[in-house]
Amino acid sequence: MEISSKEKEFVAQSELFVDIELKQMGLSRLDEIPNMAGKASKIIEPTIIKDYKHIPEAQKLLLREAYYSPDGVAYFIILNPDSPPESSHPLFDISGQLRDVLPLKYALPHPLEKHPRDFGEPDGTVKVYDVGKSIEDGYREQGETSDAFLLHSDGLGSGGTVETAFLYCDSPPMWGGFTYFQNICRLSLELARDDPEAFRLLFLPDAITILRPRGKGALKVICPVLYVNEAGRPQSGYRKASGEYVVKWRSGAPALRRAEEFFDQRTREFSPGSSFIHFSAAGQCCLIRNEVVGHGRTRFINSPDSSRKRCLSRKWFMRRPEDAFYKHVPGISILSRYADLYPGQFGPDLLSGEWLYDPDQDRNVLRVPGAER
Repeated sequence: MEISSKEKEFVAQSELFVDIELKQMGLSRLDEIPNMAGKASKIIEPTIIKDYKHIPEAQKLLLREAYYSPDGVAYFIILNPDSPPESSHPLFDISGQLRDVLPLKYALPHPLEKHPRDFGEPDGTVKVYDVGKSIEDGYREQGETSDAFLLHSDGLGSGGTVETAFLYCDSPPMWGGFTYFQNICRLSLELARDDPEAFRLLFLPDAITILRPRGKGALKVICPVLYVNEAGRPQSGYRKASGEYVVKWRSGAPALRRAEEFFDQRTREFSPGSSFIHFSAAGQCCLIRNEVVGHGRTRFINSPDSSRKRCLSRKWFMRRPEDAFYKHVPGISILSRYADLYPGQFGPDLLSGEWLYDPDQDRNVLRVPGAER
């Protein structure tokens, strides 16, 4: 496949991506990358916290170590979830104590936090559960069902600025609902080692198109699968088609097709090199390094009565204070020297405001403040 000179300049960030990832892993060459293809998915062991209101320094450091490990997930269980929080939800008592050791300083206020639904007064978190009925747009987000939700990173529409996703189990399901993880950036180095051409094409500016076609969250995002973000760190834009999300890969590139197949095989539930947890009781939590780690969830079944119905509280923490406000944008925050090559796709105008995908025009339209969507 021939690519243009500008595309070659944009794709050159793949070399910077590899250099940074290798350095973070303490390696110097791609041939030193361990092969995870033959390794079974592993269950992540939790850190046990006796009192979530008083987290010892040693346990804070354990959570930091887990978060920055190759798994990219800090999983922990609190033993006193029934203890009333000092704030509106235990999640905030916990994040307030961890903000000096983990990127939890810039919490995003999200519109869905204002919806009380079946949980009483809003508490500043988004509730993730099986809605069980149509919402006002006439359909349900995949995360609002009990069906499997395939691997993705959080924050479509946030420009790639969600650094940490915090999930807290308020109540577990009767059965199922395993949450699984794959470090996409680390995984991609195996592809870089074995199929350099396929890896390089993952950095094309239009490698994938992600479409959420309906409702108030409708958006079309055209982006690379991998890139270096504006903070100079490797990041993944990978998402599998699931529920209402449609994902299309750029056509006409056999090497990119090989990359697609590689990721499809290695990002399934319990796939080689992945890890998983099970939210089986209230007070189980995880912090996900969202820039590099994708996560998904297997199907679950709730109890017919109200005793075992899965509900998670979610909070996103952003990269910078200027990102800690709600936006709904089609752009991606890519390192400026690469973003500047495609200002109509990654420019600052595409990183602010509230945009909505118009299916009749097949494009995103900037919403006028105060107008109905």
